[in-house]
Amino acid sequence: VCLTFNSNCGSNNHCENITINEPPCTVEPTIEWEKNFGGTSSDYCYSLQQTNDGGYILGGRHESSDENVGSENPDFWIFKTDASGNLLWEQNFGGNNWDILNSLQQTNDGGYILGGHSASNNGDIGENNGNYDFWIVKTDASGNLLWEQNFGGSSLDRLESLQQTNDGGYILGGHTQSNDGDVGGNNGGTDFWIVKTDASGNLLWEQNLGGSNNELLSSLQQTNDGGYILGGYSLSDDGDVGANNGSWDFWIVKTDASGNLLWEQNLGGSNNDRLYSLQQTNDGGYILGGYSASSDE
Repeated sequence: VCLTFNSNCGSNNHCENITINEPPCTVEPTIEWEKNFGGTSSDYCYSLQQTNDGGYILGGRHESSDENVGSENPDFWIFKTDASGNLLWEQNFGGNNWDILNSLQQTNDGGYILGGHSASNNGDIGENNGNYDFWIVKTDASGNLLWEQNFGGSSLDRLESLQQTNDGGYILGGHTQSNDGDVGGNNGGTDFWIVKTDASGNLLWEQNLGGSNNELLSSLQQTNDGGYILGGYSLSDDGDVGANNGSWDFWIVKTDASGNLLWEQNLGGSNNDRLYSLQQTNDGGYILGGYSASSDE
């Protein structure tokens, strides 16, 4: 904050009538550095985080096979930089079909958990249940694959968000159109789908939530009480969804530690309102972010 002081100081260095000119001046932010990574085709970054060493881990998908990108198929792609954004290493994971990374996190052991969806059933991927599956990859601190797991049914299952949980396992969130395989049910259309695993990626439980239309989960977080907050957007007004204001609404769902619904809320107007990110706040509430095309309540 920039402040300007006007003062009248006597010979004894005692200052009186000090005033502050308001408003304070505005300091423009400056770019400290910027970097780009990729090859001659399309390469996308969907998730990033500062790491314990002060550097950064970035992840997404790549379609290049040159420069600092290691494969020609659309694969999970992660790269580690130092604190100044200089590339330290990169790794890609996938099979012969589309594998898209949407979320990643540094884990308690200094390695990384990667999450997204995969249509492959070869290469680094052990199996496929049909169409896209949730796919998670655990790596060591240098990005080397330790284990991988996929979850889903015979239809479309897309993982959008994941987090390491307090017990060392993982919570995975996205949406599903399946009602078989690992998916216990479907309310119609596309449902929110959450999957809880142990520290080795083995499935502990799963829950789907939604109505007879489409619900798409974008973000989730473990909450202070050990449960979970889920956020995305909904077209339904039945089933688990209490109401709809017209077109897509923000939809948030609170569950207990086993994924059972405690409460839900929809927010929006008569046009498109889509929630993409949420976080629990220090007062125990939640902050939600997305976009709105509505101008009514």
